[in-house]
Amino acid sequence: MVGSTPRHMIRSATLWVIIFLMIIPVGMGAVPVNDTNSGFIVVTNPPEADFFTSVRYGSGPFTVSFSDNSRGAEPLTYLWEFGDGTSSDRKNPTHTYAASGEYTVSLTVTNRYGSDTKSVPGYIGVGNPPGAGFSASPQQGDVPLMVSFSDESTNRPMTWLWNFGDGSSSTEQNPVHTYVSPGIYFVTLRVSNNFGSNSLTKSDYIDVTSSPPVQSVEPFQPEADRPGGLAGLIRAAKGSTDKHLPTSGFIPPELMALGAVLTSLALLVIQFLIANISVISQFGDKLARFLADLAGEHAVEKLNEKEIEARKIAIRKTGPHFFGFSAMEILVIEVAVIMVALAFILADRAELTLQTVLIYISVGAVSVVLHDFAHRYYATKHGHDADTLFWGLGTAIMFLTAWLFGNAFAQSYRSLVNREKEDETREMGIEMIAGPAVSIILTFIFLAMVLFGGLWAVIGGIGFTINLITAVYSLMPIETMDGRAIWNWNRGLYLVMFVPLLLFYFYTFMLI
Repeated sequence: MVGSTPRHMIRSATLWVIIFLMIIPVGMGAVPVNDTNSGFIVVTNPPEADFFTSVRYGSGPFTVSFSDNSRGAEPLTYLWEFGDGTSSDRKNPTHTYAASGEYTVSLTVTNRYGSDTKSVPGYIGVGNPPGAGFSASPQQGDVPLMVSFSDESTNRPMTWLWNFGDGSSSTEQNPVHTYVSPGIYFVTLRVSNNFGSNSLTKSDYIDVTSSPPVQSVEPFQPEADRPGGLAGLIRAAKGSTDKHLPTSGFIPPELMALGAVLTSLALLVIQFLIANISVISQFGDKLARFLADLAGEHAVEKLNEKEIEARKIAIRKTGPHFFGFSAMEILVIEVAVIMVALAFILADRAELTLQTVLIYISVGAVSVVLHDFAHRYYATKHGHDADTLFWGLGTAIMFLTAWLFGNAFAQSYRSLVNREKEDETREMGIEMIAGPAVSIILTFIFLAMVLFGGLWAVIGGIGFTINLITAVYSLMPIETMDGRAIWNWNRGLYLVMFVPLLLFYFYTFMLI
């Protein structure tokens, strides 16, 4: 038939199509060849081993279920090595560890494109929670007591948490802790590892007792590093300088006395600023005068006037007098004595026993009464009315410097004299110099008492400190103190008295 395709040609074409369709899938699954001119694109999917478990640590016998998380073309074959000499070819095996220890787990996965292995050292841990245990040495002694703690826990703990019973703690394995307050303390140790935790508390374990009486003074001993003469006597009078002050972290011990002086003066200036703030804010011309006064000698004098005006302080003419003091003044002096005693107890970080408190009050009473009686004697002799008043700012400064610097640099009372003339500089100077002169004499009398040792040395050390600070503070050349009137009367005498005393103060508290 004309125009028809021969049958044998149709069969031939069909055969070639079948052969072509068979070649394509064979080429796509073939292994890569090095012949870059072959014309084929070869795709592979090699394996990447990975696995995980829900738990890794436990007590023996410890059963672990392993989960395969590998990637790659299927089918995959598996070979697990559990680290204890056993293996498995399952995809997600379960294995039980019988003995304690740390085990390395490996997984090897294989497919037709290759193999891959993941190995994790110490992946499985088998063991037991720790058992807490400890000891301490010494377990009792005087404050400050340094105690060394030793961990005696079992089953290899990895972390430690100590509670020493006084609010302090530590994470060291074998800590050393110092108890600074008397008392009976419990101690707790909590230990942990990968398998759990355990704690142990020992009640009434550390017994910290008080040191022998505060400011106890040892007899002079032939120690090479102990100064002799006046320096040794002063050091004995001062007692221990280890007071655990809040400022000791950033102020050297030798600068504490200077810090007390500067803080005391700074607070006086601050009160002066507060007293004049309304004037400063309203009148520019008064601001200029204020700055001039602040730089000059009248600043604290105005503070004194402001305080007297604000508090409506007046010289009280009260009834009968006892040794020159009215009943009200005696009450004020008694309160001042107690404040002085408490401030110096705080400054010395002394133990609050009945004996200690009585010693401080007795020494403070002698110091305050004799200082003020000397003022009163000459004021009465010159025919002036005088009054002793409690001074709140001075009391606050005294306690603040005692707490911060271990040096109660202030006083809790003040004396006022009623004068009709402002030019009685000589009489006023004599009246004001009497108090510091008595305090200076008492300073060295109490210092000499240290030589007798025992309780006399304790009393002498306390009296020496109180009277030295009182004398220096009262001679400061400011209106609220005695030094201002002495300066106005006789500057040469003032310098002869104040400068050596100030140097002796710094020598006592900064150099020795």
